[in-house]
Amino acid sequence: MTEIHYFDNAATTPMKEQAIQKYASVASSYIGNPSALHQEGLKAKALLQGLRETSAALLDVPASTIFFTSGGTESNAIILNHLMWKPQKAEIILTNIEHPSIKEYGTFFRQLGWKVIYLDAPKGFVSPDDLRKALTDKTRLVCCLLVNNVTGSIQDIASLVSVVREKETSTGRKIHFHTDAVQALGKIPFSLISLGVDSASFSAHKIHGPRGVGILYNTNASVTALNRAGEQENGLRGGTENLSGIAAMVTAMEDVIAEQDASYQHVEKINALLRDRLSFLPILSPSKLYSPYILTVSVKPWPSEVFTRMLYAKGFCVSSGSACSNNTKQKSQGVLLAMQVHPQDAKGSLRLSFSGKTTIEEAELLSQAIETTYRELA
Repeated sequence: MTEIHYFDNAATTPMKEQAIQKYASVASSYIGNPSALHQEGLKAKALLQGLRETSAALLDVPASTIFFTSGGTESNAIILNHLMWKPQKAEIILTNIEHPSIKEYGTFFRQLGWKVIYLDAPKGFVSPDDLRKALTDKTRLVCCLLVNNVTGSIQDIASLVSVVREKETSTGRKIHFHTDAVQALGKIPFSLISLGVDSASFSAHKIHGPRGVGILYNTNASVTALNRAGEQENGLRGGTENLSGIAAMVTAMEDVIAEQDASYQHVEKINALLRDRLSFLPILSPSKLYSPYILTVSVKPWPSEVFTRMLYAKGFCVSSGSACSNNTKQKSQGVLLAMQVHPQDAKGSLRLSFSGKTTIEEAELLSQAIETTYRELA
């Protein structure tokens, strides 16, 4: 059997053993619903609140701003869906490099009568000047992700937020700023308070936690849930909380944040090694202001789907784009085109993504496999 080398950590990460053990422990020890008033329910509620406070401390924010969800997609959806309660149709600003869970809302809101403005990201970065030009008196929401999931480019969120706050001062009207920070948590240093965002989304399975669990950070009291299923999570996210999943996620958060500096330095070496070994290919990830956990190259003129299948046959798991984009053709290519990447380069894009557990030896083997495959096709 071919040994598998995993280079698709931006799609999902293997669960940490500590997280698996925590999940099993909580699942077997806490049988009550946190909303129930009996002893087992109160016991579960106390654990849930403790997990909320731990999450808040790890993110250095008040516990009242932390809401547990099913993941980054639902966290994004809560913020976007709340606009449907607005009596007047206005304007929202999205970027063309957003994760599909945000970008695809543009079509929906246009159908509802909203004006949706999309910003490109030349060379991988959204310009504060472009945002300033796009803002109007009718703007109600701006979304810009912190770390791009296709190339790893890090956006200057603080500067973009500053532009929005300037507009608020001149109009006297609130503009909600949301960032998808799924690819940032446990990987790059950031402060939600310093960024100044109103809300941010996180997902457990990107940090070696379980699938189906996430966090919404929200400071805007006017955000209300579209789905009024229950009063859990202060009414913002109805449904019985996934207590064991949340506990496993918080355990994973504690671990990745404690190991963040060491992992970053290690992954930086892997990224640099692959940039050197694969220098015969176009490198689509930026060389500055990027997360070293993601490296995207182009294997043009070969389609990336063909290349990924050939690499998998040799024991290497890589991606031809983001995992969500793989379910719909050309989504990740659209992100690259918004970054002014040549269409042929975009069609051949290959995303390599790492974790702190990826080894230098595996990176060497991957570089050899990519070069061999490329020569075989040529």
